[in-house]
Amino acid sequence: MSLSDYKKKRSFDKTPEPAAKQKSSAKALRFVVQKHDASHLHYDFRLELRGVLVSWAVPKGPSMNPKDRRLAMKVEDHPYDYRTFEGIIPKGNYGAGTVIVWDEGTYEPAGSMGADLKTIEKALSHQLQLGHLKIVLSGTKLKGEFALVHTKNGESDNAWLLIKKTDEFSVATDITKQDKSVVTGQTIEQVAKTSTHEWESNRTSDGKVKPEKKSAPAKNSAPAPGASLQRFFEMGVKQAVPQALKPMLATLVKEPFDGADWLYEVKWDGYRAVATMVKGTVTLHSRNNLSFKEKFSDVTKALEQWPVNAVVDGEVIVLNENGISDFQLLQSWQHARFGELVYYVFDVLWLEGYNVMQLPLFERKELLRQIVPAESIIRYSDHIEENGKAFFELARKEGLEGVMAKEKNSEYHPAVRSQQWLKIKTHQVQEAVIAGYTEARGSRKHFGALILGIYVNGVFTYIGHTGSGMDDKILTDLYKKMEPLITATCPFVKKPKTNMTPTWVLPKLVCEVKFQEWTKDNLLRIPIFLHLRTDKKASQVVKEKIMDVQALLQEESKGSEKKKVAKATKTPVPVATKKTAARSTASEDKTVQPLLDKHEKEKQLIINGHELKFTNLDKIYWPVEKYTKRDLLNYYQQVMPFILPYMKDRPQSLNRHPQGITAKSFYQKDTKDKVADWLTKYQYFSDSTGETNEYLVCTDEASLL
Repeated sequence: MSLSDYKKKRSFDKTPEPAAKQKSSAKALRFVVQKHDASHLHYDFRLELRGVLVSWAVPKGPSMNPKDRRLAMKVEDHPYDYRTFEGIIPKGNYGAGTVIVWDEGTYEPAGSMGADLKTIEKALSHQLQLGHLKIVLSGTKLKGEFALVHTKNGESDNAWLLIKKTDEFSVATDITKQDKSVVTGQTIEQVAKTSTHEWESNRTSDGKVKPEKKSAPAKNSAPAPGASLQRFFEMGVKQAVPQALKPMLATLVKEPFDGADWLYEVKWDGYRAVATMVKGTVTLHSRNNLSFKEKFSDVTKALEQWPVNAVVDGEVIVLNENGISDFQLLQSWQHARFGELVYYVFDVLWLEGYNVMQLPLFERKELLRQIVPAESIIRYSDHIEENGKAFFELARKEGLEGVMAKEKNSEYHPAVRSQQWLKIKTHQVQEAVIAGYTEARGSRKHFGALILGIYVNGVFTYIGHTGSGMDDKILTDLYKKMEPLITATCPFVKKPKTNMTPTWVLPKLVCEVKFQEWTKDNLLRIPIFLHLRTDKKASQVVKEKIMDVQALLQEESKGSEKKKVAKATKTPVPVATKKTAARSTASEDKTVQPLLDKHEKEKQLIINGHELKFTNLDKIYWPVEKYTKRDLLNYYQQVMPFILPYMKDRPQSLNRHPQGITAKSFYQKDTKDKVADWLTKYQYFSDSTGETNEYLVCTDEASLL
């Protein structure tokens, strides 16, 4: 067993963490479970094997219930003397947080029948290699047979499942409620307040040596940032706090995939919420700028106690007794308050006066991880890298809504449905507008089925009906909400046929249904009601397009190659004469692939790392010639080599004001208040105001490629 990964992340001349000096002399193998309150609370499950501790991070902690399948992410092996550590890892260090020895004891392979230690370790090593460990624990809290099962989706996959086997020790109660250390008898909160045992580390979370610390530019009550946090400030752009910001959206794709350039998060089943905190003033609003401040007052209070000036993106959810987000509990939270209310944050957009939306996603997430408060209902939404298929399968088994796939280097584009953020759902789901209901039959109360519709090219269109997924409580609640909206007029242009007498309602209520597939007639097959969506507008409900993920990834790969070629092209083709230009353009028509295909009405492209969305491409700009917006954009693409030389040294953005001309800096490639080398500053003296105004021009045409 190797400790190379463990040692790579540590410099033992600068940290008191154990350097693998202690060896086991016991006749029985030891195990330990360390409860670790880092960026998020989890349990480190460690088994002694051939001189090291083979380790897994278990987010929910072990369970004594055979029905539970706990996700266990395999991490690097740890030294044997690591098993006794209990204390605090200071902020800014790898794994910063409080650690207690939650449980410890001895273990052996199931059915070992008194074999010698050498034979036992050989058998365990073989099971580990096969990806299926069967062990019997003899601890203070954990007893009996367990299994650790590898999901086996690729050699680099580190996702396992920790499962309790049915025996005399099996119980349905939550063993993690026994929250005290088996060594000191203290809870993790008590250790956090009283422990003087602190580990100092000289590395960042990625294992690199930290640079010397510098003071943060922000002057407020927020905690002083670590060295890596300071680096983010230096890369950000100083800017006023953004107002009424709408979140970035994801594109739906058919299936999960693995990708070295992607990271994967849980798709939470809740309300998307953007939080703004500035000098103690807090706003919390939905994707459509509806205030959640009163609706989720507990989240608001937690945000008010977070000592930071920031804008963050996340999701408000309610966890049920199994730790799974439950939308029904979320909807009834204000009056029922059953479950655990949590605000999971997964992105930071602005921090302490700096706009960080142009930073790569993996850097924004590291920045966010460092500032999320401990012991709060505000939690950091963690991720895994590369192994999207295995993560999706685990999400499906755990009954989660789905998985988010995000490019590591993606920027944050507000209000844009991006192809750099993808969502993969464990079952097909469609938002629908309630257009009416049918008459109830038999013992069913209030109504039989909901009549559903969506907007297709602005026309409200029938997509089917559903009577499944609704108990008496839901039927009563829906009927009360529909009753004030009853109308004599059918909201559809073409009245659909229904199996019972319909009652029409104004199309204002939005619900979500799961279904098997779309029929050839564009109707939902076997739709099942899930819940209402009070955060969605009826006018925005359309058929969600499902993209083929492989086609999307191939297109993105081609786009990356084109970008490399564009960057390598430093000198545009010179223009000699009009005839030469005409001949060159004709030649280009045959060889240059058009930017926008004639069959596409809209398209999203990533150009120089910026995501651009082209819409209404069929719009006619020149009625006589029948030239469209698409034709204009494709023309500009073809003449780009000829026109760029003439854009050099020319202002790109000027605003005319009543007092005279005031120019804006249109490109700010460098950060903070500097002007980049490829920008030249010009001045204009206004006779009407007596002031000197400035504008910037591009001095390097290659920068526009």
